[in-house]
Amino acid sequence: MEKKGYSRKGFFGQTIHYDANGNKVGESVRNFWGGMDHYDANGKKVAESTRNFAGGMNHYDLNGQKTGSSMRGFWGQTNHYDNQHNKTGESVRNFWGGMDRYEEEDE
Repeated sequence: MEKKGYSRKGFFGQTIHYDANGNKVGESVRNFWGGMDHYDANGKKVAESTRNFAGGMNHYDLNGQKTGSSMRGFWGQTNHYDNQHNKTGESVRNFWGGMDRYEEEDE
């Protein structure tokens, strides 16, 4: 797997996302219903996530179409899946308390 970026908590509780070069690519903010609203680097809402019954998160685009899901792995990582439940990557907690994002390599 190849590292594609990382995330850190912001000053007001949001999660700020960066690419592998340290450039901000977006942020996620908790919404009223317990899910997350996702914004691009310009502050435009691009997606949202809601909790699923198994304890993970379902991810949706702005049209309400499911784009994937995330589930906690056995070793504490978060596994990411597309809408056909194919694993696309994982996030692992880093030394600084944030999350490092790794994506599956194409074969």
